[in-house]
Amino acid sequence: IYVIDSADQKRFEETGQELAELTEDENLTGVPLLVFANKQDLVTAAPAAEIAEGLSLHTYRDREWQIQACSALSGEGVQVETGACGLCRARRGPKGLHSHPFSLQDGMNWISRQIMNRKK
Repeated sequence: IYVIDSADQKRFEETGQELAELTEDENLTGVPLLVFANKQDLVTAAPAAEIAEGLSLHTYRDREWQIQACSALSGEGVQVETGACGLCRARRGPKGLHSHPFSLQDGMNWISRQIMNRKK
């Protein structure tokens, strides 16, 4: 699980590099990735799709991933704009963007299912 400040757009590239370094660790190969795009309550927040692009999530081919727009302040998930929910993304990358309701609890449930499926 990785959390990014959606309002700090100057650091998206740096954060993307840090995330890439983390996911290159051999112990994390194939581990599902859930990115919480936090601070969506701020007017300066970038949408989840822009953050996904800034983090180069579309290049992750060895794992399922999902980006979840959220606000820790309100405790609510806002909208998923792209990800790995099966409707949004095939195994090898995004099919395109769409929106559907998704809560923080749904994000945690998603990552739990991905881990359980990986163990099978």
